[in-house]
Amino acid sequence: MQRTATLVFTLGLLLVASLLIAGCSSEPSDQTAQTGTTTLNTNTGALYTPGDVVRIPASSINSAWLIIGYDPATDTYERALIYPNTDGRWGYRSDTRTEKASRSVMEKVYTEVVTHISVSSVPVVTPTIITPEETVRATVSATAVSTPVPTAPSITGIIPDEGYAGTSVSIKNLAGLNFASGAQVALSHNASTTIQATEVRFISNKSLICTFVIPSDAAVGAWDVTVTNPDGKSDTFTNIFTVRRDTSVVGTTASTFSGSVPITALDPPFATSRNSYDVIITGKKFQNNARVMLQKEGKSNIEADTVIVNSDTQIRCIFNSIPSGSMGFWDIVITNPDATYGRWAGGLEIRG
Repeated sequence: MQRTATLVFTLGLLLVASLLIAGCSSEPSDQTAQTGTTTLNTNTGALYTPGDVVRIPASSINSAWLIIGYDPATDTYERALIYPNTDGRWGYRSDTRTEKASRSVMEKVYTEVVTHISVSSVPVVTPTIITPEETVRATVSATAVSTPVPTAPSITGIIPDEGYAGTSVSIKNLAGLNFASGAQVALSHNASTTIQATEVRFISNKSLICTFVIPSDAAVGAWDVTVTNPDGKSDTFTNIFTVRRDTSVVGTTASTFSGSVPITALDPPFATSRNSYDVIITGKKFQNNARVMLQKEGKSNIEADTVIVNSDTQIRCIFNSIPSGSMGFWDIVITNPDATYGRWAGGLEIRG
């Protein structure tokens, strides 16, 4: 009797265990489904992160865009131009300026990620080449330390190189070396009062633009041009600019503007034949989907391949290739979708 009771008890335990196992195996596996869901990639945010250096694939332009940040509220990137160091590594910024650009444009046009660097580690500098003669050496604890000496500017050319007394002359490019931001420019002649340039703008350490307001009683003949950096170092190119007198001249010898869409500056102010040209155009009343074109009598029009309207006062456009044999001064024309336009006659110089 006791054996029978023990057998019945054992069979009962086995039956309860089998029911529990069957019940557990028949329930849906919530854990398995949840794990499968979390492995899906549902990220639809920005493609680039702060510190990415991006550009147009295979571009020959000696600059790229440094991603500063991304604003999901406006779906725009904050970016800044970045340049390579002399050793080829990226890089440095020439100023602290940043701008906004739509994510769709950035991720469709600038698809090559060149590298990734820390945004805070990118310096804002004007690169110069330090030669052994420009280095002061000191010995500290028996260790040689090199201290770079600021380099004086050097003028190599000016465009245009002449103007008329009683007019204003817009200098499209004062070329040279070792220019610094904040440099001052002056015209001088031993028989006239020195003329300080106005609207001096630093383009790079090799280029300045400015305006000379030449008095009507200025001496006719060759004038000297002087560039003085903020550190006081300067250079004077003698007899590089000619002042002429013509009683029929009234107004300005600056490039002629027409239309209702003002164009005030190009950065950089010149292009090179057989190369691409990436330019920032400053002005007013720019509209989305505006077209940018270069025109010159006797030549085929050159239309920008990429036009990015950053704001109503700034456009960035890229000409993938300036045709061979295009040297000279060209009109730059901006045409808005509503047919309003602006023309800067002779505003862009294309060099060989």
